[in-house]
Amino acid sequence: MGLQYVPQHPTPSDDGPFTLDDMTARHFIASLALTSCLGALPAAAQEPSNSGLALGVRGAFGIPVGDSGTDLSLKDTFGSTVAPQVDVSYFFNRQLSLGGYFQYGIGSGPGDACADGVDCKSKVLRFGIDLDYHFRPDGFVSPWVGVGVGYEIGSLEVGEGAGNSWFKLEGYDLGHAHFGVDLQLTRSIAVGPYISASVGQYNKGAIRLGNAAEISNDLSDDEKQIHVWIQPGVRVQFRL
Repeated sequence: MGLQYVPQHPTPSDDGPFTLDDMTARHFIASLALTSCLGALPAAAQEPSNSGLALGVRGAFGIPVGDSGTDLSLKDTFGSTVAPQVDVSYFFNRQLSLGGYFQYGIGSGPGDACADGVDCKSKVLRFGIDLDYHFRPDGFVSPWVGVGVGYEIGSLEVGEGAGNSWFKLEGYDLGHAHFGVDLQLTRSIAVGPYISASVGQYNKGAIRLGNAAEISNDLSDDEKQIHVWIQPGVRVQFRL
């Protein structure tokens, strides 16, 4: 009997024959999964975590109430203010944050108390800490409230040049509260109106008349008066 060559054909597996189309489909599925994962990385990197830092920028209008000293109203000392503010907060979670703020208030001055033709400039600096609570941090409309304490420095400059006079009062912001409503444009950006009210008391003063030396001292108990700043404004906050 002569030997015969019988061609060998691939034996199908239990799952069926393996073809070029199977290989192409598997490569396509793997490539699609990899592309989807890589495409999700930028979005995941930009998604803020529940905790972290936030930067706030505010603009407020300061309305003075009460007295800055004996027989001296706060309005007739520094006047109303236009007050930009920056604050940095740390969010422990999506709702609770603790941070510090700095506000530079440009005052209108004592108004009619300045003589005609005399230039009067005033400013009020405020800085301190805030503790805020956000009620609906994941909603488009997110109300929030906060409390805090701080320090305040108000100054008034009368006249120009070497012969001008300067007056300063400073003391503690004994406590303030604010309430606002954020519109959550994204999970990282919120903007909305707010209003704050702070209670303060000056306990130190300084004055310089013309070229004379500056005189500073602590205010007496009779000179220490309670005053209030009411500030409506708008805040933009960026979660970092």
